[in-house]
Amino acid sequence: MGERGSRTAAEYDSFADIYNLWTDTAASADANLPFYIEAYAATDGPIVELGVGDGRIAVEAASRGCTVVGVDISEAMLEQCRERASQAGVSDRITLLEADFRNFQLEQPAALIALPYHSFGHLTTARAKRQALEQIFTQLRPGGRFLFDDFLMTPDLARRMRQIQLRAAYRSKYGTDVLLWVTSRVHEPSRSITVVTWQDDFNADGLLEWRRYRRLSLSWIEPSAARQLLEQTGFQIDACLGDFHGSAFSTDTAVEQVWDVHRPA
Repeated sequence: MGERGSRTAAEYDSFADIYNLWTDTAASADANLPFYIEAYAATDGPIVELGVGDGRIAVEAASRGCTVVGVDISEAMLEQCRERASQAGVSDRITLLEADFRNFQLEQPAALIALPYHSFGHLTTARAKRQALEQIFTQLRPGGRFLFDDFLMTPDLARRMRQIQLRAAYRSKYGTDVLLWVTSRVHEPSRSITVVTWQDDFNADGLLEWRRYRRLSLSWIEPSAARQLLEQTGFQIDACLGDFHGSAFSTDTAVEQVWDVHRPA
């Protein structure tokens, strides 16, 4: 797995118990779900989702008749996905594989490999990103499609990420009041992000009883660099979108970078 892969797994293992809440309160989650579901439903052949997490997208797709292979480096997240699939009654349509993006091996080449929810950013070096793209290329059948999104870092997004935000206020399973906070260290020269969350649990008198910190190491790639890396790997670029509604990428209006590419036949 390697040192970097072990760190990513440990970070996401620690997020497993709040991941559903984390995604439900994310600005991009509502938009990216129908985007990927539509792509899965339109695919004739094996569908693979990298960074499947708790199955937010994969289980919904399976509920609509798709068969999905889900790949994740975190066993705790895969366990969440198994439970979600079982509750939805679609365990027979989801196969899970614990593996790194850079070395996963499929039993048969994929018609579609998707890497949603900025998960390309978990690869925090240029070398790791290149390794992952090279591996994804080998696991696609000729003509197979690769679909992924990444942060589009702007001064406004960096400013918002650096703020301390109350992500959620809720009751725990023990009946206590909980606040979930988040902030991020955004370092433009290295294009790196350290997301820091802390969870505060209060007693009936409103006194803090317990605090837990979690961290995620992320990165982003500039669109021009992503295009170059994709082309160097051998992908043919079909589209770069600026959002999950199909808008063509424009530096003036884009809020995401969403790449739709394929392995030449």
